[in-house]
Amino acid sequence: MHLRNRFKDTINRVLKQPKLTTGSTFYEAYSSEAANIAGWFDFTKEELDISKKLIEQNRGYLNIKKVAWFIPDFNNVFWGGIYTIFRFAAHLKEKNSVQNCFVIIGNVQKEKIVKSMGNAFPVLKDEKICILGSESEIHRMGEFDATICTLWTTAYHSLKFNKTKRKFYFIQDFEPLFYPAGSIYGQTDATYKFGFYGIANTMTLKDIYEKQYNGKAEYFTPCVNTYIFHPEPTTNLDRPFTVFFYARPGHPRNGFELGIAALKKLKNRMRNKVKIITAGANWSPHELGLEGVVENLGLLSYEETAELYRTCDVGLVMMFTRHPSYIPLELMASGCLVVTNLNPANTWLLHDRTNCLLSHASASSLCDTIEEGLTDAEQRKKLTANALITVRKYTDWDVEFGPIYSFMCDPDSMPKKIKIES
Repeated sequence: MHLRNRFKDTINRVLKQPKLTTGSTFYEAYSSEAANIAGWFDFTKEELDISKKLIEQNRGYLNIKKVAWFIPDFNNVFWGGIYTIFRFAAHLKEKNSVQNCFVIIGNVQKEKIVKSMGNAFPVLKDEKICILGSESEIHRMGEFDATICTLWTTAYHSLKFNKTKRKFYFIQDFEPLFYPAGSIYGQTDATYKFGFYGIANTMTLKDIYEKQYNGKAEYFTPCVNTYIFHPEPTTNLDRPFTVFFYARPGHPRNGFELGIAALKKLKNRMRNKVKIITAGANWSPHELGLEGVVENLGLLSYEETAELYRTCDVGLVMMFTRHPSYIPLELMASGCLVVTNLNPANTWLLHDRTNCLLSHASASSLCDTIEEGLTDAEQRKKLTANALITVRKYTDWDVEFGPIYSFMCDPDSMPKKIKIES
């Protein structure tokens, strides 16, 4: 099992134990897992120096045609981060004739990966896939023009693979914040100092990589598929207000506990006037004492998700790291009013009382903000109309990905992108 899932499962088990009130049980579990991870992911100064020297020796223009991707194991090709990885690989194949090799790290069924990837992106159906069971196996791989790691754990494999001329880090969030300040945070933070060139999902992450870690990066802005996510006229007004919550227990950055506390207050206040639906993970409202408060739909397909969003008046999504996720874009494109927490990293997209409603991170503040979004129909109409205008800027992946290949071929000569505020 992939370490992130192991860590998540460990924490999930701990969260159900009453002794968590003391805090000791949680940190005992964390300490045990951190001790394992400290042994699994390691590097020497010599390994770091060799990798940095290789990158330095290959500066200047490089015609990149063979790329090895280091990817963690995954269950669903349509999940946001994985989907973006394969989408960019497909772009490189179609637009730049790049040959991709996907090195999947973990215990997965190759046939399942080949089928799901080919169904989602037919242009990739004949690309090479390697399953990497151990770190030592990387030395049996062939030579490549470039490697791209995609999660902090995969950066350790990329560091030690030197049959390449250039190394990139596909950065889709500030991953140290996935963990408490401590050993795992430190091991994640260390990967941003490996000296790889960065390919950042949003300008915020590019700025962090360059200003905080002295890296060199280019960025793209995430897009939304408006053929799938689009609004529909409301025909049935004789119904309760409907609130959606992106609810993922075990993913701290999504603020599950705070969101649920706010929604319990909202349900107690509005009762039968509001219906609350959650999705994003499989969990039981009954086990958490939430029967009659929320209905959890679990994991949905792309199409099912879009259909759900079109039926909702307000969508609550929480994000406490440095990336907004794709959910706000999809909600906005579907005509659903976004309510989320104040997060300075996401102000390039989310503008309070212009295209969404932002709230302080407290249960009462979130409850008040959601209720305002539901009951003030004129304001909701204005904000969702503005949100549709906003998302029109973020619909063309080829436009966003276009400059990245030029950056990959010659990172040090690329002019900086000019930020244009929404």
